[in-house]
Amino acid sequence: MKTGTEAKRGYGVFGTRRGDRAKIFFRKARSLLYVDRCVCVGCGAELPQSVRGGLCSECLSRSIALGSDICAKCGRIVANEADYCDTCINRDRHFEKARSCFVYDGVPKKLIYGLKFGGKRYLAPFLAESMTDRYLDENYDCDCVIAVPLSEKRKKKRGYNQSELLAEEISGQLKLPLLTGALEKIRDNKAQAKLRVNEREENVRGAYEVKDKAAVKGKRILVVDDVITTGATASEVAHMLYKAKARSVKVLTYASTRYTAPSENIFDEEDVYEDEMV
Repeated sequence: MKTGTEAKRGYGVFGTRRGDRAKIFFRKARSLLYVDRCVCVGCGAELPQSVRGGLCSECLSRSIALGSDICAKCGRIVANEADYCDTCINRDRHFEKARSCFVYDGVPKKLIYGLKFGGKRYLAPFLAESMTDRYLDENYDCDCVIAVPLSEKRKKKRGYNQSELLAEEISGQLKLPLLTGALEKIRDNKAQAKLRVNEREENVRGAYEVKDKAAVKGKRILVVDDVITTGATASEVAHMLYKAKARSVKVLTYASTRYTAPSENIFDEEDVYEDEMV
């Protein structure tokens, strides 16, 4: 430990110059906000040039991009040649359709965890680029963008809503207005972990409310979220928007989980991880 004389010269109690500690602090803070466009956001490998989505060919090869082998309604990957998964066949899904870029596994899962729980806000533009490309590939034709909201309690704890960050980026890239405050989460529902499909639907029922009905009336709305699991949350959001006279509701996420039979428990790791971060 440094002496009093050394402390007066600008050293901290652990022998680090105060100026150096400040530089380390700001360097770490900057790393949470910015990233080199010529570095892969998945593995850190150098890229020969900036690429949309920020992933190198190796990370892309280890990610399952969603194409035609998906449910025509919720967009989750299906194991057979059916047009719809059993969940969407047997349950009401109020959105017109939902689409995602990747299966929620491997690299895409790591990126969502970083954005959602690791404070890596700089990832939002990269994820949004892939989502914007998916929007255009699907020939979506929307008038405005809405993010799936968090409750005030959870947003305050996390510091931000990752879906809002994605929606802001997508809104800017597509030149579509972002409706902020039009939809709110009005109650904290319990964690969705280990709930079956019907339990999830009951859990989110009444959790959202349209606060600005005039803003959504007659509009073709794009709902943005990070992940779609069973579609229960997206369906409830769409239901409330339709009650406010929205013309249509489509959903766009960065990733979607694999289809799980409705009779099975769905272990949602993100809910468990969120609880561990308290």
